[in-house]
Amino acid sequence: MDKVVYRRVMTLAFPVLVSNILFTFQIIADTIMLGRYPPADISLSAVGLGFVLYHMFFPLTMGLVTGTIAIIARRWGEEDYDEAGRVATDSVITLALLSIPIALFGIFVGPHAIYYLGARGMVITEGTKYIQAIFAFYPFVALVIVYHGVLRAAGDTKTPMYVDIISNVYNVLMNYILIFGKFGFPELGVLGAGIATGTSYFVAFAVYMLLQSGNKLIAHPVYSRDVKYRPDTVKKMLKIGIPAGIEMAMWSFSSIIFTVMILYFGTVGYSAYQIGLRAESVAYMPAFAFGIAATTLSGQCLGAKKEEDAKKAVFASTYLCLIFMAVAGLIFILIPEYIAMIFTGDEGVETLAALYLLIIGFSEPALGAFFTLAGGMRGAGYTKVPMIINFMGLIVTRLTLSYALGFLLGMGLFGIWLGMAVETFLRAIAIYAVFIKGHWMQVKV
Repeated sequence: MDKVVYRRVMTLAFPVLVSNILFTFQIIADTIMLGRYPPADISLSAVGLGFVLYHMFFPLTMGLVTGTIAIIARRWGEEDYDEAGRVATDSVITLALLSIPIALFGIFVGPHAIYYLGARGMVITEGTKYIQAIFAFYPFVALVIVYHGVLRAAGDTKTPMYVDIISNVYNVLMNYILIFGKFGFPELGVLGAGIATGTSYFVAFAVYMLLQSGNKLIAHPVYSRDVKYRPDTVKKMLKIGIPAGIEMAMWSFSSIIFTVMILYFGTVGYSAYQIGLRAESVAYMPAFAFGIAATTLSGQCLGAKKEEDAKKAVFASTYLCLIFMAVAGLIFILIPEYIAMIFTGDEGVETLAALYLLIIGFSEPALGAFFTLAGGMRGAGYTKVPMIINFMGLIVTRLTLSYALGFLLGMGLFGIWLGMAVETFLRAIAIYAVFIKGHWMQVKV
């Protein structure tokens, strides 16, 4: 395959990979700090449940941003840069309006919702603090995600990387200061982690405002009274983004069901699961990075009427991603117990976290293939079929397998996690079968 294509993929993917490394480092640092803030199982479970609730609303946000990215990438490929800016404006206004009720819901209803997820006692008390802190800043989360998406759709992945460097370093430092009460600040524990995370998005948005005011962004929303809000463009975003949003909602829904299933076996098992997810987020880094590259290049190439180039770019992204994901999976398989020890000193949590990493390590390459192939389809605006595949995989197959193995066959947590790994392979095979047919390249945006 053309080396130029691989270079383009790496040029786009590398800054995203750096951003993901920083973000993952921030999450790992948070987990390590909270894993050493006694009682560790309460702190980790409270934040874990807070994240489950927090990410329930990401499908709506990310669905709209997916539609935004697909349209802007096409316009960029067509060299219609003014229209790309107007699309970004429509997206920012829409998400700013939607994020306010989401923030209010999280602050006032969220603390009651985690009870129905299985939280009890101190987990509810600590979880409430975390939830209210992070949801208070949700509008800034939405705006930062839009700016990230707009720039990446235009082919600029470096600026989001620099913004992430600033916000993630800030987050880690403030976590340390506020969780443990350093440098004269009060010891806030889980609440401190929530405040640090929430305010880091405010910092990121402030950086974007400074860059835009200095004309340092190649693509951005236009803030002017002369710019009209266009519902027709928003409808187009929704047409593309709703299936993508539903697809992401399935991840959130399945996460909630798995939370209930795993909490059935106690907070130690759930804490181990949270540590496993944090460690696994390292493996997500190349999958997400190459998925972004596939999304951007497929959209831009199709906008320039170069279908074969779009296909080559997505395949190149997939091949490179498989290499990275295979290495990550091998590490999980070979030294899972040492990875678990990084996060906590609790022997029971360590043992179960190592078991999760061992099982899930085998499915990492399949997960990477799914991310990149689906990313290429989303960049083309082809979102309905990936949504159906995710429904059949996550909601039907994964839950059925995990419940059958974990509960009906009495395999417990091992069975639940084994079901997750097997389903990932099946979903990757399904998305590949759809991709090679090429219908995704015929969508009009």
